[in-house]
Amino acid sequence: MAGGITMAANASTGYDHGYYWQLYVSGGSASISFPGAGSYPGNFACSWNGVSDVVAGKGWQGGPRSVNYNCGAMSGSFNNFGAYGWTTGPLVELYVCEMGSVANGSYMGSVSSDGHSYSIYHHQQVNQPSIQGNATFWQNLDQWGGSGTGSSNTITLSNHINAWNSHGMGLGGFNELILAVEAWGGKSGYCNATVW
Repeated sequence: MAGGITMAANASTGYDHGYYWQLYVSGGSASISFPGAGSYPGNFACSWNGVSDVVAGKGWQGGPRSVNYNCGAMSGSFNNFGAYGWTTGPLVELYVCEMGSVANGSYMGSVSSDGHSYSIYHHQQVNQPSIQGNATFWQNLDQWGGSGTGSSNTITLSNHINAWNSHGMGLGGFNELILAVEAWGGKSGYCNATVW
């Protein structure tokens, strides 16, 4: 699992209709587009084919903030979909998984937020790609995974941050916070979603 702003070789970033977007791809091919952004500025679509890893989405530089979303379409195969971000000082990669799974590492307990119970995991990545090049860093991973397509939902990020802090999983300053889809292990698929 990887992604971020400054991995120049295989990451593309930019702005569309006032939102920050990211496309990180390793192996295979992937693309991001904004077919509905004229009406819904936070809309994005991503296609991927045979990827070793892809992280694609739209949101904001900085943070934290609540993330509202609607996943209009998800087809093919993927690993997870939800809020995704990075902080620095300390360097932390964070996930709040709404569809699929990010369960990995040590189980730390659970947090109730937005009508759902999320399992909390803490996992250390050693010498892996990050927004500061290859580095050793922690991942904060909250797992629900029960969302579906076609409905509007909210991720109240402050609830997750408070839970992480209570388990000693503190964050640094936010570098990015996006709604993202991730796939790895040779998967191919398509996602169309909107964030606001």
